[in-house]
Amino acid sequence: MHIKNKSNNVWNVGTPDEKKVSEIASALGISEFLSRIIVSKGFTEPEEAKSFLYGSTEMLYDPYLMPDMDKAVERVRRAVADKEKILIYGDYDVDGVTSVALLLMYLESIGGVADYYIPERVNEGYGLNNAAIDRIKADGVSLIITVDSGITAENEVEYASSLGIDVVITDHHECRENLPKAVAVVNPHRQDSVYPFAELAGVGVVFKLVCAMEDNKNVSRLCQKYCDIVALGTVADVMPIIGENRVIVKIGLEQLENTSNFGLKALTVSTFSEKRSAKNKKLTASSISFGLAPRINAAGRIGNVNKAVQLLITDNKQEAENIADYLCSVNRERQLIENEIFEQAINQIDGTVDYDDDKIIVLSSDSWHLGVIGIVASKITERYGLPSILISFDGDTGKGSGRSIKGFNINEAISQCKELLIKYGGHELAAGLTIQRENVGEFRKRINDYAKNAFDFDNVRTYINADFEIGSADITVQNALEISRLEPYGVQNPEPLFCMKNVLIREIYPIGEGRHLKLILEKDGIAFNAVYFGMTRENFPYPENTFADFMFNLSYNDFRGDVTAQIIVKDVRLEEAQYRQKLGQEELFADVMSGKIPCPEEHLPTLNNFRTIFLYLKNTIKTYDKYERISVWNAAGRINSEFMDHITPCMLNIALEVFAEMNLIKLDRRDCDSVEVRLVKSAGKVDLNNSAFLRKIKSNT
Repeated sequence: MHIKNKSNNVWNVGTPDEKKVSEIASALGISEFLSRIIVSKGFTEPEEAKSFLYGSTEMLYDPYLMPDMDKAVERVRRAVADKEKILIYGDYDVDGVTSVALLLMYLESIGGVADYYIPERVNEGYGLNNAAIDRIKADGVSLIITVDSGITAENEVEYASSLGIDVVITDHHECRENLPKAVAVVNPHRQDSVYPFAELAGVGVVFKLVCAMEDNKNVSRLCQKYCDIVALGTVADVMPIIGENRVIVKIGLEQLENTSNFGLKALTVSTFSEKRSAKNKKLTASSISFGLAPRINAAGRIGNVNKAVQLLITDNKQEAENIADYLCSVNRERQLIENEIFEQAINQIDGTVDYDDDKIIVLSSDSWHLGVIGIVASKITERYGLPSILISFDGDTGKGSGRSIKGFNINEAISQCKELLIKYGGHELAAGLTIQRENVGEFRKRINDYAKNAFDFDNVRTYINADFEIGSADITVQNALEISRLEPYGVQNPEPLFCMKNVLIREIYPIGEGRHLKLILEKDGIAFNAVYFGMTRENFPYPENTFADFMFNLSYNDFRGDVTAQIIVKDVRLEEAQYRQKLGQEELFADVMSGKIPCPEEHLPTLNNFRTIFLYLKNTIKTYDKYERISVWNAAGRINSEFMDHITPCMLNIALEVFAEMNLIKLDRRDCDSVEVRLVKSAGKVDLNNSAFLRKIKSNT
């Protein structure tokens, strides 16, 4: 059995300095409610708060502060002036595609002779390769400019140089100890960099090169011309939406609303005609993350990535519309492939993964589409709360994609096994590798040995950080509208999150064909609406007339001109005193299960307890052909009130494990509280004393 976490989410609720709140509100002429959010985000001085709220192009740094920028500009200018053939070498994700499109359009606008090359994901993989360099040489290219790639290509740059091709690298990935010996290596992550903002996307670094080519003049004009594309790549690559990125994305989203780029306009129309609920709504960073980006990414995963570049550079309206429709179609195909691989991966996990030894899930197959395994790895990691690496084999060579959990650097973990790998690279939370089939078993063992010593996977917590606690009187349309001034949201600038405690759940309604919930809540005599997306009535943990604590975003609903405030629920738990009891019971059960402590006598079920619990299950589930999801905490409370029997949640969890072992039920456990139970038709009486699990925990006492 795998218990993902010993506890629920850990809540942290901020308490902003009220003196600073008043100071910022007065200096900026804003409400104390908005000021309190800004202070909670760490902007405690008027000037920095003003820059955050009203950021402009004046906040963008001098690109020449980046190492080798002067060398890059000199070489590119010379190539343009001499009409040399320039080849932009990119990557097949959104950041790479936008980087290629931006630099190609700019170079052509200043008279450069430029073309581009993006390696084919399945056959070539990420980054520069010698076979491609040979083809580039045959085309008469004398300058390669890498975008969103190249920082680890020491051997490939050396090979290009041996053929008489100069290389300028622009990249934003982590640097290794030795840099490639290129004409210029432009990367804000270089150890010798003094550039004030290191978190640019690949397309952000390209934009800074363009600004440098213009001697950092006309920056506002360049922003108006290119920031819609830069914003697309920045958001899609999940870069922090702070500092320069926040300025770029804010300007870019405003441009995207009325973009002059035929391709972006066509893709926006196609995307949001499919996503009808989002149609005619203001474009946000989420519109990029969940709408535009997956469609461009799909071309690089299973389609023709050159179509995505052509979409962004075309000046033909009909061509743009045709490509946009193509990308939407490819994205639908990608979703089908992804779902199939996900199911196969789950089946493989159930048969092979030992959670005592496997802290990193390593799976492989000869039939998985290389372009989709990264997405599936993300879903596996989210489901199991563990890093995962999925490897797709073609013959004896496999290419893998890994995803991690917060706090565990998967790129560092993979690097500990580098002698087993042909190639590897990436970020803290996402990385790729190439490996021979014969080395997979040893790789799985070695990376898990490293992981067990490097990180405490048994005590992983998910932390939810609220800006501060608010009252029901703060749930107003005015406050909801004010919050929108803090957009765009993203990494390191999340949408404001609030906490409200001891709230009465008055009514619960399924909406959206049962996929979501609407709640009527009340506190201090004030009633207000809440929406809980992705939560069904069956899975919601608490009944009506329960008091609970809520974590939520504040929003508003405009229904036929009637604008009302509402909250968007992100997490809910029992009011604090009961929550502490529930948490203690879950930790007790997890410790008993692991053998860490003996089971206290008062939590061992008696025969009468077993009978009561089984009767409750029969009355609740009533059928043998489906699973019923049960909250152990709620079920224990109902048993106590309905059957007048003292059943603790730990005791109920133990009984469920015994029933499952004795084949009285089928049990699918998500964590210490949430389980799915299906009754099994019994052939006759069962002696629970034959349970090895029950004997084990009894002997431990």
